[in-house]
Amino acid sequence: MYVNILPNLQSPINIRSLKLKNRLVLPPMRSRKASLEGHVTDDFIKHYTDRAVGPGLIIIEHAYITEFGRVSPQLGVCDEKFIKGLSRLTDAIHAKGTQVVLQISHAGCMSSSKIIGTTPTAPSAVKNPRNAKAETPRALEKEEINEIVQSFANAAERVVRSGFDGVEIHNAHGFLLSEFTSPLMNKRSDEYGGTLKNRIRLSLRVVKETRRRVGEDYPIFCRFGVEDMLPNGLMVSEGIQMASLLAEAGVDILDVTGGMGGAIKPGATEEGFFIPQAEAIKKTVNVPVIGVGGVVTPEFADEVIRKERVDLVAVGRAMLKDPLWAVKAFNTLK
Repeated sequence: MYVNILPNLQSPINIRSLKLKNRLVLPPMRSRKASLEGHVTDDFIKHYTDRAVGPGLIIIEHAYITEFGRVSPQLGVCDEKFIKGLSRLTDAIHAKGTQVVLQISHAGCMSSSKIIGTTPTAPSAVKNPRNAKAETPRALEKEEINEIVQSFANAAERVVRSGFDGVEIHNAHGFLLSEFTSPLMNKRSDEYGGTLKNRIRLSLRVVKETRRRVGEDYPIFCRFGVEDMLPNGLMVSEGIQMASLLAEAGVDILDVTGGMGGAIKPGATEEGFFIPQAEAIKKTVNVPVIGVGGVVTPEFADEVIRKERVDLVAVGRAMLKDPLWAVKAFNTLK
C-alpha cells in the first residue's frame, strides 16, 4: 500500500485567497521555451504540466513587464497580446490540480543592448559586480522610475486577468529592484539611494501600487534577495529589515533567496543553503516564508517544515531533472 511519509510537507496552507494542498513549491527557473517575442508555446506548457502533479504551487519563471526590461528569451506580460497564451498556461496547470503564480520582472542592467536595442538601465551607471563582461548601464531618471512602478502594476493586472492565483515581484539576483536595494549598485544621492529606507523605496512603491490594482485578497509574493553575498554588499541584517518593510507594504509571502547573479550561492554545498536566511526573516515577519537552495531530499524538506524554520519549501533543480520528483516523494511502497 501507499502511505504518506511526509506529513509536514503535505500539510495544506492558505494565503489570502490562495489555498494550497501542500507546502511544496516548484520555484521559477528559466526554461527558454517561450517564443522569441515572449508568447507561451506548447513546449512551455508541457514543461510545466509535466511537473504539475505533486507540488501545491508552481511559480512560473519571470515575465518581462516592459520591452526595456528583457534579459533573455522569456515570457512577456507587458502587453494585452500575451494574455491569451498565459491563460492557456494557467488552464493547463489548474487541470492538474495545482495552483500557479507568475513572477514578473525588470532585468535592469542584467539586460543588454543586443536584446533591447538600447543601453540597459539601472539605479546608477554601475556594472553588476558578478558580471565583468556586462555593459555599463545608464542611470534611470526619476520619471522613468515612476513609469517602472506603473509597468509592474499594469503587468500584475494582466496576471490577474490571465487566471493566475497570485503574482510574484522579482526583487533578487541582480535584477532591477535588487539593484536598487544593493549598496554596490545603487550610488544615487536622491530619495532612492543611500539609506536602507531609500534603497527599498522603489520596491515598496511597486508593492503598494500593485496591491492597489489587484485588490486586497489577491496574493502578492516577493522573491527577495536578502543579501548580495559580496564584500560591502547588502548584508543579511539589512535584508531582514527590508523584508519587514515589504511585508508591511502588502507582500503576502516572502520567497527568500540571495546573490547578485543567479540563484546558486557561491561555494554552497549544503542542502537548503538559503534556509538559514529564510528562517531569520520568518522570525521577524508575520507572513509566510518560502525556503530554497539546493533542496534535493524529501526528508530534508519535510524536516524544515516540521521544525517551523520556513512555511513552504521550494525544490528547483531536483524537479527540473525529474518531473516526477514530487510524486515519488509523497508516496512510497510499504
